[in-house]
Amino acid sequence: MRPDPLLPGTDDTIGSLRQSLSAIRLPVENTQRDRLLGFMEADQLSLHELAAELLQVPVAALEICRAAGQAARPRDIDVLTLEQACGLLGTQRVANVLKQLPVAEAEDVSLALRQMLSISEHALFQARGLFSQRMARLWHEMALGTLLFMSPFWALVHHRPELFSRWDRMHLQADDPATNRQLAQGALFLALAQQVAEDWWLPPWIVQGYRSLSSTRRTMVKALHIARDTAHPHEQQARLDSDKQLYRWLTQPANGLLLANGLALGAHHDWEARHTERWQRLTALYLGCRLEEAQASSHQHAVDHAHSAIRKTGEPLWLPAESLLWPTMSRAAQHAAVNSEEPVPESSEASVAAAPAPIDPVAWREHCARLTQTPNPFANIPTILVEALRALTDGLGVKQCWIALYNARESQMIIGASLGTERRLAGRRLGQFRGTPWGDWLLSARSHPLEGSHHGTTLERLPEAVRAVVGSEPGHLLPLVLRGQLGGLLYAEFGTVSHLSPERQTQAAERTLDCLEKALLTFKAGS
Repeated sequence: MRPDPLLPGTDDTIGSLRQSLSAIRLPVENTQRDRLLGFMEADQLSLHELAAELLQVPVAALEICRAAGQAARPRDIDVLTLEQACGLLGTQRVANVLKQLPVAEAEDVSLALRQMLSISEHALFQARGLFSQRMARLWHEMALGTLLFMSPFWALVHHRPELFSRWDRMHLQADDPATNRQLAQGALFLALAQQVAEDWWLPPWIVQGYRSLSSTRRTMVKALHIARDTAHPHEQQARLDSDKQLYRWLTQPANGLLLANGLALGAHHDWEARHTERWQRLTALYLGCRLEEAQASSHQHAVDHAHSAIRKTGEPLWLPAESLLWPTMSRAAQHAAVNSEEPVPESSEASVAAAPAPIDPVAWREHCARLTQTPNPFANIPTILVEALRALTDGLGVKQCWIALYNARESQMIIGASLGTERRLAGRRLGQFRGTPWGDWLLSARSHPLEGSHHGTTLERLPEAVRAVVGSEPGHLLPLVLRGQLGGLLYAEFGTVSHLSPERQTQAAERTLDCLEKALLTFKAGS
């Protein structure tokens, strides 16, 4: 078996990856498992109610289906719905499977896995909105197949979390020829996913979907050619009617889950990207509606998913509905803000301590000049935040930093972007500062040092949510003041060793904050 080209420098092969992924048991959050077990203790529990509850926890749904697949394989029967899976196992065994699930706190589950689960949940919302009424009798089969379609990739990003960020970057740089070559090699991963789905004995529509992406790819390309001609719907239908084989392929119910997952994956990167529009055109052809109707529907279903996700999770992931508010083709800029935390290279404590953080005055001045430029060159606020953070890290040698902004709707500070941290901090809620003693203390000085004797004293003042995202090394907390009000908070950690003296650190951080405040005010005035 040839080595996986997307894993250079490793001994992984498709064969060994298949064995590893097929054996993986994904973690579920403690609260999710406890809720499911508590639900099963209810009197007169029906399989329909149990299946509906399991559908809300993708990892649990997968494990129930895998257990049911083990029972169904010797009998050569397919597991089509969650109700059928629960019926095959019985409630006692379902409870045992849930009790044996690996559990973890939400923050201990990798961002890559949580984001993949979110994409699958988004696909389920797309399928429900687009197909549930049209295929009411088959909805339970489609719901399970849609949710679990990408489950082999859940295992992959759990096993190799770095692959998710690399995949994300590749799609956001899809105009790069080298990137296009890498994306073309993704066919190996599709083959791997199909093999894992077969190992787990997942619903046959999932395997059929992967075959459509590989062995029947030419048929899909023919459908795409017809789907392009959205201006002539009657001619489209005539071309379909004249090609019976293509028509039979297109109208297979299994293609519904393929379309829903294609829409969710495309929307994750950019609604206006070419691959997203292809899925929208195919969906319009499949439903026999205008492209504009399919696009409007997919936008609404993304919003419905975002509403559900925000209610369900404490730390929001990237939700495609957010970019519907932005200018066209601005997803790449937001990606830089939301996913800017790169993995910290492995190094020994001695090597870190031995080398002061480098500074680059030219880079710092360039970033600050861009922040103060008129007219404002930024597409949105997250890109402004990242520019300020780059001034700190690239120019001043700051080890890690983040910026929180006041969110009027939620009446609290929320971290908008961060750099240099191992954890994803964007989206963290820090609480209400305005009109509080702690907020008044923040406004009492331009900068609050976190070093020497000040560090312990200042830490005692910090709310618990802030203390959790502030490092133990010397740094600064700086209040962001907009039009006389506390509008945000900047944290910069310079570390124990730096080329800048404490006085110069304070001056440079305050100057960077001045430029950030000007950029935000200019952007708001021009929007």
